[in-house]
Amino acid sequence: MIKITKAKKNDFKEYLGLKEKSLKEYSKITQQKIPINHKEIKKEFKEFFNSPKRFLLFAKDGNAIVGFLIGTLITYIFRKTGYIDDIFVKREFRKKGIASLLIKNFIQITEKKGARKFRLGVNPKNKNAIKLYKKLGFKITHYELEKTK
Repeated sequence: MIKITKAKKNDFKEYLGLKEKSLKEYSKITQQKIPINHKEIKKEFKEFFNSPKRFLLFAKDGNAIVGFLIGTLITYIFRKTGYIDDIFVKREFRKKGIASLLIKNFIQITEKKGARKFRLGVNPKNKNAIKLYKKLGFKITHYELEKTK
């Protein structure tokens, strides 16, 4: 049975392994090498305990972490928005509704804090993710362009 929980400080080692897998997989999708920096990942992990607007949720199968969602509650002048920064589920646990559970939990948490809009970014090459997000009611509302030097 999959359970969604907020991160605890003693989850770091297992999170680190999962984050590395997610970065390697994302590198393949984008065909760009993404450096894995343990120091930066640890710094990011600590943020979740120091900021009430940052969230790290885990999907656990028993005690094992099989997926995560990183999100932020963004406060604008007239509204609050829940933004999904990153989501990952281990390959062998996909197509079991885990990503949907993570997203629905994040929406519930941020709704209680006043969010009425929920956003995320996705690489256009990540067709499976786009299919999932559309199934959950997300719609393409704008294009984001990027220039690298």
